[in-house]
Amino acid sequence: MGVAFRYLTKELLAVFLVTTTVLLLVGIGGRFIGYLQEAVLGKYAADILLTLISLRLPEFLQLTIPFAYFLAVVLTTSRWYADHEMTAIIAGGGSPARVLLWVMTSGVVLSAVVATLTFVLTPVASIALADVFSEQRQAREFQGITPGVFHSFSSGKRVTYSENMSEDKSELIEVFLSEQRSSGAEVLIWADKGTQYYDASTGSRFLLLEDGFRYEGTPGTSEFRIVQFETLSQRVNSSPKRANRTNISALSTQDLLVAPGREAKAELHWRLSLPLMTLITGLCGFVVSRVKPRAGRFAMIVPALVVIMTYYLLLLATRHALSTGSLSELVGFWPVHLLFLVGGLIALKLMSRPAVVT
Repeated sequence: MGVAFRYLTKELLAVFLVTTTVLLLVGIGGRFIGYLQEAVLGKYAADILLTLISLRLPEFLQLTIPFAYFLAVVLTTSRWYADHEMTAIIAGGGSPARVLLWVMTSGVVLSAVVATLTFVLTPVASIALADVFSEQRQAREFQGITPGVFHSFSSGKRVTYSENMSEDKSELIEVFLSEQRSSGAEVLIWADKGTQYYDASTGSRFLLLEDGFRYEGTPGTSEFRIVQFETLSQRVNSSPKRANRTNISALSTQDLLVAPGREAKAELHWRLSLPLMTLITGLCGFVVSRVKPRAGRFAMIVPALVVIMTYYLLLLATRHALSTGSLSELVGFWPVHLLFLVGGLIALKLMSRPAVVT
């Protein structure tokens, strides 16, 4: 039986790697095209596209692995049934339960990988991704300026205009800035030129303006303050790290354990569910994969897809119910997991019956 175990594991992992690669290419390819379109529109710099994709990779993997493992189990064990190899194992003293244990050996390892992704790597990557997005939003105000065109930022509260730009796009020429304060006052700035710099100590980005005038006051009144300057530092935006903490998916697992709010609890339950889903999908894939002799290894692929998609959609619906308060956090995702676990165990017990040959 040791030979059969190694043989099944080798084939299962080979199919898993191929399936994972295909699913990742589909998911990452679609997201890469979206980023590429946004880069063409000037939202992101083209040289950070690979960075964005690499930071999204843990998130893609934690969802891809359960699906790829499920499909690998279905395709591998279906071929064993179709080619009578499963019949030979049972005749040699094996049983469906023993073969399932072989399958679940790989499932335990993959579940541990998913747990590492969900609890550690994905939150860290989400924080780094949020930093990159925030830096790109700040840098876009300078790098995305087209000479001779008014550009609106911060929901229309800031308007930037430049008559011209240096060839290396590092310096603006004949700069105009208009900013509306929350108090109702407006700030207008004219400068001969401007360059951008980043203060690493504060995490803020500044526009260094040279030789110009600054006007500050409330429209409709005579109270205006006029300042002539040789150099003036105008902060473009503040540190991106402050905004990252509002993103629930970027919180570490330790922070989620003590974080208040329904969304934090839903995120914590979701992270717990993905490794558990990986194990249960191994069981479901095994019991769904039984085919009649000569039926072909793809005979059960459509029912298998219905099972895995139903499982996933129920988890999504439960997550939404938790985040909106429609479902108690004490209940969580457990009813969904128990439904498929019990259903899989019942089907496994029925698999002891011999298949009907037609």
